Parts: sequence; C-alpha cells; structure tokens
Amino acid sequence: MHKLLKISWLNVKNSVYSKEFLLGIIALFSYSMLWVFLVHPAQYRLEGYDFEFGRFLYVIILYAAVCIIRNDIRFNTIKTIFTGVFSRTEIMISKGIGLIIWGVIFSVIVEINNVLVSCILYEKIGITGFLAFNHLHLFITYIVIAFCMGSFMVLIVSVMFSEKKSILFFIGILSMVNFYTAAITTFIGRRPEIAKNFSTYMKTPFYNTVLLMQGQFNMKSVLINVAWAVVFCILSVFIIKKREIK
Repeated sequence: MHKLLKISWLNVKNSVYSKEFLLGIIALFSYSMLWVFLVHPAQYRLEGYDFEFGRFLYVIILYAAVCIIRNDIRFNTIKTIFTGVFSRTEIMISKGIGLIIWGVIFSVIVEINNVLVSCILYEKIGITGFLAFNHLHLFITYIVIAFCMGSFMVLIVSVMFSEKKSILFFIGILSMVNFYTAAITTFIGRRPEIAKNFSTYMKTPFYNTVLLMQGQFNMKSVLINVAWAVVFCILSVFIIKKREIK
C-alpha cells in the first residue's frame, strides 16, 4: 500500500511541476483578480468569488485528471507501468488515490485565493468574512469533485487510450455542461416547484458538482458523486484490464 501511495504522489507531483499546470494556475489567479478589481459585483461576498474561481478551476481539474493516464501514454511509459510488478488493478487504484491527492491540492489553491480576496477586499470581507466561511465543506467539496469528475475523465482516456489533443474536446464539452448547469441549479433554487422536471438530471454528477461548487453543500450530493466516482473507477479498471498494451 505504501508503494502505491508513493506512485500516486509521484504521478501527481510530475503534473504539478509541469509547464502546462503552472501556466494554468497563473491564468486561474489572473481570472480571479479580474473579478476582484474589474468586475467587482456589489452583491458578492467571499462565497461569490469562491464560486467564480471554482468555475475556472474546474477546467484545470479535468485537465489534471486527464494527465494521470495521458502522460503515461505521452512519455511512452505506459507499458512499463501497466506490465510491471503491480497489477493493472493496483495501478488504477493508485490513479484513483492520485485524484484524491489532487483534490487536496485544489482545496489548498482555493483557500489561497480566498485569503487573497479577503485581504484585498478587507473592508467588504476581511478576516471576519474569511473565518465565517465553511472551510471544511470547501475541502470535502473539491476532494469529491476531483475524485468524481476526475474518475470520469480517466474513464474517457481509458476508452480513447491516446495522447492526442482530441481529449481537450471533452474537457470543453464538460466545461460547457458545467456552465449551463449553474443556470439550472439557480433556476431551481428560485422556483423549487420545477425541480420535478429535472429529477433525473439531479441524480447526475454534473448537477451535484455544480451544487457543491455553489456552496450548497449537502451529504446527498457528496454521496451521489462518490457513488458515480466508484462506478467510473470500476469501468476504467475493467477496460484497462481487457486492453492489450504494447
């Protein structure tokens, strides 16, 4: 188990130090400061800035999850990894652990942004607003999102099994789904009576991911996303075990 944890950490570590990830983080904080200094909605508290930051971060979460397997294909280490001393199931478990580690990292990144926003807007938010924010819910939220949506991206890569940039198409589609789902959750929040019209969609990880990102933390959404993540992981393991790796 210790060796699997080490593999998981090394996998994540390599991506964290990559040029693509660092550029993504620079763009992420630039986007956040754009909201703080230029957009600056009068009604926004820390929760509002946190949500806007999370919308951009969601794209990075998807990309980071893709890299968990895509980098093995890209750097031609896939055969060594999946035909070595560990079984394919163990390797895929390490990928799942890697997603949870990513969730912790993303939670810390969000907290750093929250500190910056609170300090810059000290008259409006300040230390009081920062301390009033539910930090435990934030950590659980991003760990669950990284695990669930990350598992979905791992499943897609397992099916495609390619380093081609066409995978970016799926990231774009899921980002659009995330954007428009936010409108649905807001609409339902204002008119709860129409929730029955979206009852099926409300059981998907896409809907519950947005709920959590909007700060509407609830254990039902957490459990739904965890359940979907387990399903995605099982399917990924099944596909990888059946795939011929040369």
